[in-house]
Formats: sequence, C-alpha cells, structure tokens
Amino acid sequence: MSISAPWVCARATILATVSVLLFSSHDALAFSPTTLRLSTFGGSLKNAAQSSGARSTNSALFMSASSKPRGSAATPLDKKSIAVFGGGGSLGGTIFGYLQRASNLYGTGIGGAAMPRNICACSEGSLRLNSILSKGFKLAFAGEQHMRLVDMSDVEHVAERLKGVDAVVVGTVCQLEPGRAVTGNTYEKTPNDKTTEFFLDEKRGFGDEMSAQEVGEQLDVHLNLFQTAIDACKLAGSVKHVVVLETPYTPSTEPFAKILDNSGLKFTYIYTNASAGGSEGPLPQWIQCKDWTFERGVQNIDGMSLESAALGGNYLSKPGYDAGDWASSLPELKRDNADIYREDIAALAVQSMLSLDWDTSRVIGLSCSGKDDEEEGDSGSAGRFRPSKPPKSDREWCMKSKLVADLLSVVN
Repeated sequence: MSISAPWVCARATILATVSVLLFSSHDALAFSPTTLRLSTFGGSLKNAAQSSGARSTNSALFMSASSKPRGSAATPLDKKSIAVFGGGGSLGGTIFGYLQRASNLYGTGIGGAAMPRNICACSEGSLRLNSILSKGFKLAFAGEQHMRLVDMSDVEHVAERLKGVDAVVVGTVCQLEPGRAVTGNTYEKTPNDKTTEFFLDEKRGFGDEMSAQEVGEQLDVHLNLFQTAIDACKLAGSVKHVVVLETPYTPSTEPFAKILDNSGLKFTYIYTNASAGGSEGPLPQWIQCKDWTFERGVQNIDGMSLESAALGGNYLSKPGYDAGDWASSLPELKRDNADIYREDIAALAVQSMLSLDWDTSRVIGLSCSGKDDEEEGDSGSAGRFRPSKPPKSDREWCMKSKLVADLLSVVN
C-alpha cells in the first residue's frame, strides 16, 4: 500500500491535467475551426496563400493565410463586450441579436454585464431593435440596460457611453431620420430638442430606402457621424477593435479609410460587390430573407466567396503612404449578380470577431453566387420549413455559423 499510493496519486494528477488541456483545446476550436475550404475562395486568395503573403509594391495590403485563429473565441474565459452603432436598422438589429445569443454561450468569448450594447440617438432606435429581436430571435428582448442614447454631435458624450466596451460595429452610410424628439432625461437641453436617429443600414419594412442622390447630398453628414463614432472609440480608451461595414450606398471607400487610418485603431473593414462607388451596370442588392429566424441561420453559405487582405503592422509609416491609400487597392470581387442576404453579412461580421486576431487590421470582401437555401427548397413555405427533425439551436448563436468560420480560417 505504501508503494502504490503515490503512483495512484500521480496517475490521477496526470489524467486531470490531460483532461483540462483537451477540454480547453476543444472548446477554443469549437467556435473558430481551422478547416481550409479553398474551393469556395477566389483564385487570388489561394495564390496569395501559396506565395507566403507577397506584398504589392504600390499598396499597404498583403494577402496571406493563417491557420491559427486568435479572436475572442480563443480566450473564452476573457469575456469581450461589444457595442453596435445603429442597432435599430435591419443589419444592425440582426448583428445585435447574434451577439446577444453569443454572449449567453460559453466558448464565444463574448459577454459581460448588460452586453451587447446598442448605440442610438433616441427611443426610436430601441423600439426598432426590439421589433427585429422579437421576430427574428424568438421573442428576444433588449432592455434599458442594453441601450445607450447618445448625442452624436458630442464626441465626449459618446465616448463616455463606450467606457468598458472592447469592440464596436459601425457602418459607413446609415439611413438617417432627422426631426426625432430627444428622449426625456437623457441629453436634452430643452423639452423641444430634436435629434437625428441613424439605422444600420436601413429601417425594416418601410420601403423608404435611400437613393444615391440623397446620399451624395448628405455625404458630409454621414462622414461626420462616422468621424464622431471613431473618435469616441479612441477617446473611450477601452476599444481594441472596430468592425466597419461598407453599406451599398457608400459612394467611395477612401474618406472612411482615411478616418480609420488617422485614428490608429485596429479594424476589420467588410465590403461587398453591392457597393455603388465606381461600378457599372446593375449591382446585387442587400436583401432580407422572408420569415427568417436565427434557426434558419446562414442563407447562402455555398455561394459565399471571400477575398481578404491584411495591413502590415507598420503600414502607416511606409514611405510614400498617405492615410486611406489602402482603399485604392482593395481585392477585386467577383461580379456575380446574386443578391446578398443581410443575415449572412451579419453572421460574417460576428464570426470575424470570434475567429480573427483583434490586433490586426484587414479588409474582407464578400460576394455571392448561386441559389440560397430558400430557393433550393421545395416550393411553398410549408415545404421549405419542414425539417426532418427540430433543429437544436440551444448551443448555436447562429445555425451554420461553423461554415462561415471555415471560410474565415484562411483570413489573416
């Protein structure tokens, strides 16, 4: 007995250590898989991966492959808090819903008290957000603790409400609704004060989409809103990464790229082939799936194609480089005419925070082709929504999100 007891104790210690290591490794990889799916990518990304990240002589962008994800899911115990600017819009509300689900699941690395946070101008943004959550996320609800009503003309006011936030999601050109009354007991100076509400990327179900002419006339307003959001992120001191979504009516990437470079913040810039800037012919549209809920998840995973490029750590100090120059050398996207679902863009934005390193700035281009899940199903709503067995969604923040993680596994 005196000889066997130490051996038993040592064996138990070794088994416990191995079990902890296996669990930690499995949990971290569960939300950021490293499976390579080159068949879904364009040739430029594949060739760049094979050439060990060759750098263009005229650009700060370089393309390379990384098999080691280092996003929030890599450190699941370190909960990251995230805020969304304009969560009352169609895209913003879907991103908020995904984040809200992810914050309640272990392994995503997203969470914190009263998170995620919706940044809006007045109570209209709160009402619109909850209408999206109740429909698409099975009666989910964002309470007062999730809302921050801000005066977008005051950088310090916005920064104060970003205290403690680790990452921010913001759009370039948002739909604006001027003339809204400032919600009482917030930042009003008189009872009749008015403000402009903003939505990422537009209000749902009202048919009052923006026009390119309208955006051109109000471009300075959109740039000022974007400048305020980025300056507030920097002033808050806690924001480590910014996810920027280039909306379809953005006339040019360059002015927004310049603002990002001047801030010094690390960012992920997501754009699509639906951008109106400098394009000819008909363009794909951002659309919403009819009767969508989070249980349907990603809509067009087989048709999604990504092009990506990372910015070198010292690209701002490169000789001859001016702020915003990377906007002129974005990876070219496929010119397919398939529309892009907002639900898929939202899933890509959230998964990028889970899978990709927050200490690297990058651009990701998304284009879609082929048919989506809705079109490939049986005709009629009854045929499309009749699953062989009820989907188990209690452990998924978005159904089929693992496939999006596979696409991002080669993004640096």
